[in-house]
Amino acid sequence: MLASAVIPAFNEARTIADVISPLVGHPLIGEIIVVSDGSTDDTAQCAARAGARVLELRENCGKATALAVGVDAAHADVILFIDADVVGLDGTIVTRMVAPVIAGDCEMFVGICDRRVYWLNRLLRYTPIISGERALRRHVWQRVPPAYLKNFQIEIALNYFAKVAGAHMKHRVMPGLRQVVKEKKRGLWQGLWQRTLMIGDILTVATRLYVFYNLRLLLVGAPGASVAAGKDRGAG
Repeated sequence: MLASAVIPAFNEARTIADVISPLVGHPLIGEIIVVSDGSTDDTAQCAARAGARVLELRENCGKATALAVGVDAAHADVILFIDADVVGLDGTIVTRMVAPVIAGDCEMFVGICDRRVYWLNRLLRYTPIISGERALRRHVWQRVPPAYLKNFQIEIALNYFAKVAGAHMKHRVMPGLRQVVKEKKRGLWQGLWQRTLMIGDILTVATRLYVFYNLRLLLVGAPGASVAAGKDRGAG
């Protein structure tokens, strides 16, 4: 069994080839799909030259929409999501994320970027698991209602609905894997604005799911409600 790699990308011409490189020829990856989310730079061309199949959206629709387009085009049951701006991705990291899902050890595996400060990594046991680097079975993706396929809300939504369904989820910090910060990519003020929007998305979906949606599940006696009420932390 091989996985389909899906990479959403918006103006990531500088990093996309390096992200694709460790996926090309990897023994667990059957295809590489880059969804250029309305990019205005050479993201699509760079991705195609690096060996990916490229799908181009005419306008910027947001990360979740780009992921959905990629999943719809993918052939495999196991999907590997990779952000287009990660640094340090290699074949070993790809294997660590994909192999447990293919083997059936879990239904979703989240790879966490390695924080430069050690104590930030330790905070993972107290904070939500938010990462774009994850391998999962297709049915986990299909559990997320369309209302939550929005921008950066998708990562917490995947965690939540996986737990409601009783899916086994694992996560691990991936040494050497880092992400280019938005302020460096887009400039200080635009980067700060995008970061603010991302935080707003995360807070919005966390409130909707872990307060209102979970309360509704508890009121109707849904079996997954008590599990989801735990916390969005996954299992190491």
